[in-house]
Amino acid sequence: MPEFKYITKNSSGKTVTGQGPFSSQKDLIIELERKNLTIVSIEEVHGEEKSFRKMIAEIAPRGGKIRTFELAIFCKQLATMLHGGVPILNAIESIADEVKNPRFKKILQRVNQDLSSGRSVSESFKKYPDVFSILFISILEAGEKVGALDKMLTRLSNYLESRDRLLKKIRSATTYPTFIAGFFVFAIVIITLFLIPRFQDIYADFGAELPALTRLVFNTSNFLLRNMPILIFLLVAGIFSLFVFVRHGKRGRTILDSTVLRMPILGDVIKKAAVSKFCRTLSTLLSEGISVTEALLLVGRTSGNVIIENASNSASKLIVGGETIPSALKKMGVFPSLMLQMVSIGVDSGSLPELLDKTADFYEDQVDVFISTMTTMIEPILVVSLGAVIAFVVVALYLPIFRLGTAISGAQ
Repeated sequence: MPEFKYITKNSSGKTVTGQGPFSSQKDLIIELERKNLTIVSIEEVHGEEKSFRKMIAEIAPRGGKIRTFELAIFCKQLATMLHGGVPILNAIESIADEVKNPRFKKILQRVNQDLSSGRSVSESFKKYPDVFSILFISILEAGEKVGALDKMLTRLSNYLESRDRLLKKIRSATTYPTFIAGFFVFAIVIITLFLIPRFQDIYADFGAELPALTRLVFNTSNFLLRNMPILIFLLVAGIFSLFVFVRHGKRGRTILDSTVLRMPILGDVIKKAAVSKFCRTLSTLLSEGISVTEALLLVGRTSGNVIIENASNSASKLIVGGETIPSALKKMGVFPSLMLQMVSIGVDSGSLPELLDKTADFYEDQVDVFISTMTTMIEPILVVSLGAVIAFVVVALYLPIFRLGTAISGAQ
């Protein structure tokens, strides 16, 4: 993770400097703006060359990724213990002892050490931005300010649980189709590498002219076998190039996210899932007393979609300029009309967080129904497609034998 050194000035004109790891320079800018600091300069720190072992540890940290449900459980446990009067140092130490993930355990132990040395809760967790998001840290800061850390943690736990629930629904819906598609590719590879060449050798000894369908299958197999190294190289290079273009370039992410949202049927459900996450996150932040302009910046950063992120950031700027919340969101041309109506009602009635939560529930239910329907439809389609391709190849391979048998019967 890159490390940045920054120089800023606070509201009284005093220079404030700092240095630390951040996911990106944009994350650091958002963090400094949240603290009402005027940025003078930001510079990425280029230290000594990292060792191979350290680089590998950053790419694939020991103990594996810390999953969303683990964070949700941690928040719930910590909230319960703080509500019961247990000191935070004792609470985190107790939770760390029970955590199974080695990496998460080590992080919690380091957080406890920072707390013991006098750091605040949010500062202690902020040192691990790849685990604890800006949203997570913002809610902790809000809890510290109002002295209700246990309530904030409970709210954060509920948010993480709802997010994890949606991710699990999407993952479970794609597991079986992925398995069928993988088996489909495996079957085609086995047929191409082993079955078709054997039949080709057998028919070559006969010296007879083969049916057009059989020749098509043989020619396709020969092309794949002759050019397999080149095809594999092009496939890997293409996937790697696409990954780099999308992962490390905002233009690539913008093109991908825009294309995905415009896809027929699938784009609509992806947009509903993104809107559900947007509403849930915004509701959580507003409920904790974070201003709507600051909340929109944080929601955009955690949306996972560049189009939603840009719209959220632009809406925040419009609201700062005097635009109303519903009007600013409507001008973005991204958010669905139902959500805009609920936002308008919520602003007028003073119950925006509650209505955003209901909107998130509505879109999450729609995504759930779509996933269930598509899973029911796509499974038989994949099975039939797999059977059709295998049947096509088998018929093509045995067609010369059928014709030979017919010819012999006719001669008799």
